[in-house]
Amino acid sequence: MRVSHAVATPRRAPRRKKKPWLLILAGTLLLLYPIVATIYNDHQLEKQARYYAESVATIDPPGLREQYLAEARAYNDQLQKTGHHAAPPEPSTPGFEEYMKTLDAPETKGVMARISIPAINVDLPVFHTTRSEVLYEGAGHMFGSSLPVGGPGTNTVISAHTGMVNASMFDELPKLKNGDIAIVDVMGQRLTYKMTSKVVVGPFDYESVTYEPGKDKMTLVTCTPYGINTDRLLVTLERVEPTASENTDMAGGITLSWWMKGILIVLVLALLVILVMEWRRRARRKAAAAKAADSLSTT
Repeated sequence: MRVSHAVATPRRAPRRKKKPWLLILAGTLLLLYPIVATIYNDHQLEKQARYYAESVATIDPPGLREQYLAEARAYNDQLQKTGHHAAPPEPSTPGFEEYMKTLDAPETKGVMARISIPAINVDLPVFHTTRSEVLYEGAGHMFGSSLPVGGPGTNTVISAHTGMVNASMFDELPKLKNGDIAIVDVMGQRLTYKMTSKVVVGPFDYESVTYEPGKDKMTLVTCTPYGINTDRLLVTLERVEPTASENTDMAGGITLSWWMKGILIVLVLALLVILVMEWRRRARRKAAAAKAADSLSTT
C-alpha cells in the first residue's frame, strides 16, 4: 500500500509595505542640504566680519589703530609713485612682503578690513591677496591696488567668488544699481562708496581698473556669467560722505540666491503634487470601501 505524503508548500514571507514617504523625505533633505550649508556658511562669514570690528576695538593702545592707518596711507602713496600693477601675489614679487605686513594687526587674525553692501545683504571679511585659497575664506584685496583706507587717486580692488556651492559671497553683485552703497570698515574707520558703473571684461583686462587724480574709488570684482565664469564683472564705486537719509548700517541676515529660491519652489510644487495624489488615493479607497459595503447590504 502506498502512503502519500503531502508536500507542505512553503509560505512566502509577507512583503513589507513600501514607504514612499521615506524616499520623499530623503529627496527633500538632499535638495535642502546646499541651501542649509550656504545659509550656515554665510552666517559664519558674517560672524567673522563682525568679529573683525570687535577685534579692532580691543587694539591697545587705541592710538595704534591710527598708526596702522597711517602706514597703509604711506603704502598707497608709495604705490602711486611706483605704479599700480597686477603682479602675482608671490613672495618674490617686489613689495609683496611690505604689503602683507600692512593692515595686519595680530588682533584681527589676518583680516585687513570688512566690506558690507546693504542692498544685496553682503557682509564679508577682507583678506590680503586674491589667491584661490583666500577667496574660499571671504573677500580678497588685489595686490597692486590701493589698500582700503581711502584717499585721492586711490582705487581699492576687492574680489569675491560667485557660484560657490556653499556660500553666497558676491552672487548678488550683478543686481547692484547705480546709487547703491558699499561700506568699508578698516581699523575703526568707516568709508562709504556709491556705485557709479559696472562693466563685463575679460579675465585679464586689468586696464579696466583705473586711477583718477582727486577721486577715491573702489572696484568690486567677481566672475560672470553665473556658473560659467569666463569673464569678470567690475563694479565701480566712488567715495561719498554719507547723508542722514542713507542707511549706513552694516548688512546682515539670511540671503536667498536665485538658485535657492528655485529649489524651494520645486520642493513646494512637489509637495503639492504629493498631497493631491495622496488625497486622490484616499478618496478612491473610501469610494471602494463604500461600494463594497453597499454590495454586502444588498445580498
